[in-house]
This record gives sequence, C-alpha cells and structure tokens, in this order.
Amino acid sequence: MSKPKISFLSQGEIEDIHNTSLQVLANTGVKVESKKALAILKEAGAKVDYEKHHVTIPRNLVEEALNRAPKTIKYAARNPKYDFMLDKKEPHFCAHGGSPFALDWESGKSRYLTASDVARCYSREVRWGI
Repeated sequence: MSKPKISFLSQGEIEDIHNTSLQVLANTGVKVESKKALAILKEAGAKVDYEKHHVTIPRNLVEEALNRAPKTIKYAARNPKYDFMLDKKEPHFCAHGGSPFALDWESGKSRYLTASDVARCYSREVRWGI
C-alpha cells in the first residue's frame, strides 16, 4: 500500500520562501518583548536594540539553529502504545482543540492558559491562533 503524498510548493518555491524569510530576519528584524529572549538572542549573535525590543537575526544564526533542531519529534501519548514520530517523510493529520497549558517564557514553567494568552495569539503582531 502506498503512503499518501501531497505537495503544495515546488522545491524552488520553498527555497525562495526560505531565502526571503532569512532576508526579512536579517534586514527588517522582529519585535521581541521578552527580556530573557532578547538576552539569549544577543548572546547567540543577533543584533539587539533593548530599548525598542527589536532584533535582527543574521542568516548564519538561523541556519545554525535549523541544523541543530531535531529531525524527528516524538508525540507521546498517555499510553505509549499510541506514541508516534513526526518527521518530513509522512504527513500526519489530527484534530486539535488547543492545549489547556502554556509555557511561561519568563519563568520557563508550564501553567494553565489564560484569556490574555489566547488574546495575544490573535493580536495584530501574531498571525496564528491556538
């Protein structure tokens, strides 16, 4: 039995998006509110303006981070029998109602999601939802 395959973009289109994203990060930059994240980015080699909470991230820094990122991710179920590995080889689909928890970026601890967390996900600065 063959596995389903789906492709929305050509390899060239993917590379164009990647290269344009790298240019935006290096030239335009991003706004980062977390003081801890600003310090980590500065230490890693990004140009940081603490007063404006603005960061520009050079291409090599992004590429190093991508190379260090895991190639597969284990999704662990409560029952290990239902664990699965997510990789680039196969598509995975699932229903998702959202997590009741959030990772607090300042403390590094998991906590229950608040209404303001959800509102931040739908703010002008953020373009995705939970």
